[in-house]
Amino acid sequence: MSRTLLLSALTFLLLPGLATARWIDDIVKIDVEATGPVEFSHYNHLDALGKKCTLCHNRVFNIVRSKNPEFTMDDMRKGKACGARHNGKKAFAVDDDCSACHPTHDIVFAVEDGDATFPHSVHTEMYGCADCHTDIFIPDQKKNPRFTMDQMSEGEACGACHDGDTAFSVDDNCDTCHDM
Repeated sequence: MSRTLLLSALTFLLLPGLATARWIDDIVKIDVEATGPVEFSHYNHLDALGKKCTLCHNRVFNIVRSKNPEFTMDDMRKGKACGARHNGKKAFAVDDDCSACHPTHDIVFAVEDGDATFPHSVHTEMYGCADCHTDIFIPDQKKNPRFTMDQMSEGEACGACHDGDTAFSVDDNCDTCHDM
């Protein structure tokens, strides 16, 4: 085999590896005040889109992050930013699975009678994010009002589901939520 042919064959075999753009940073963190940072994976998107960086750069996002405008979920629902592709046709819609992009974590509420913990993972195994957000709680924990146990017993906040029928009552099993 001639040296030129061998070099051509090696280049052809290596080209897909070079085209994967593995030299770029995989994870880009996008600060979202309400939910915490979203982690965008370049590698997942490169694999799914066939290494076509120009589908997003510089059409939807500028390659220089500081030049990208801020956007909201409403913007994305209207086809801007991530919503340009995540529209339910080209890729899953921005409202299909919140946890695909937004982190979930346990939320601890400091209370006198023993801190209460809301385990997101337990709830997201059974329900979708929209079952609680935004009718019962808004995603930004800091903006939700504090509720008393009496209010919850009357069906507000956690008591909307923890009524003794849908789920155990807020009046029972205190140590399920509270550190006792």
